[in-house]
Amino acid sequence: MNNKFKIILWMMLSALPALSYAQVKNIVTGEYSAVSKIITEKETLYPSDKILLVFDIDNTLLTSGTRIGGDIWYQWQTDKLPLKPDDSQKVPCLYENTISMLYELSPMQLTEPQLPTMLKQWQQKHTAFALTSRAPDTLFPTLRELKRNGIDFSSSALRKKEDTLPPFEKGKLKRSWLYSQGGFFSSGQDKGVILDYMLDKMGNKYDAIVFIDDGQANIHAMTKMFSKDKWSSTDFTIIHYTRVEDELIKQQGAVITTAQAEKMATDWKTLAGSLATLFPDRNKLCPIK
Repeated sequence: MNNKFKIILWMMLSALPALSYAQVKNIVTGEYSAVSKIITEKETLYPSDKILLVFDIDNTLLTSGTRIGGDIWYQWQTDKLPLKPDDSQKVPCLYENTISMLYELSPMQLTEPQLPTMLKQWQQKHTAFALTSRAPDTLFPTLRELKRNGIDFSSSALRKKEDTLPPFEKGKLKRSWLYSQGGFFSSGQDKGVILDYMLDKMGNKYDAIVFIDDGQANIHAMTKMFSKDKWSSTDFTIIHYTRVEDELIKQQGAVITTAQAEKMATDWKTLAGSLATLFPDRNKLCPIK
């Protein structure tokens, strides 16, 4: 191949549209103002109905701080924080008897006060829903706290094109799941697998997806799934939202202090004692200590 032909071939190839595969973009932030900028950027690149927004709930939209029943308490109970509970502080029957009850009892607050306004603006233009690790039996207290804080995903829920109402569906992959009023309750299953499954099930195609979550395991799961060739043409942005833990570390040097852990343990024992007195039959299948 002579040099003249090489130059002509190079010029022809250069004139063709570039074939590029969208890569998963990972971003870390503690501010929804940064999330807003990312969504605005997507709006300049894609039609509004081709942008999907997916939000975690605990410590992403709502938080309970360091109270019992909150996400930080759960991380502490399941040994996911540097400070571990001793045997006397461990709550028995965590999944069978405790978490759903504490969700029912405990109020939550917004991670950032301007969130409801921002969400409503995004929901007017884009498909948006919540993907939580909570189990199906926490549906009602979860929706209650979202709505009490001005958040409702039912109008913007991911759905099939022919659906006029937000879908109500339930099923089982490795564990049971429930999708209702724009909230997907996944029972702690791999969120990458869940979102891939839901997109296939609903049959919708999106040019861009923005996923926001505070959990590193969920960030990893999404990155792994949406780095596959199947999703190479999708502009996927994964935002690790770190505000809640960042503020605690800034204020007190750790996500949870020994004093806070002791208070949570004491609070549980106080509540458990009252429950055992008022409802002794609860102890028969799963003793409250």
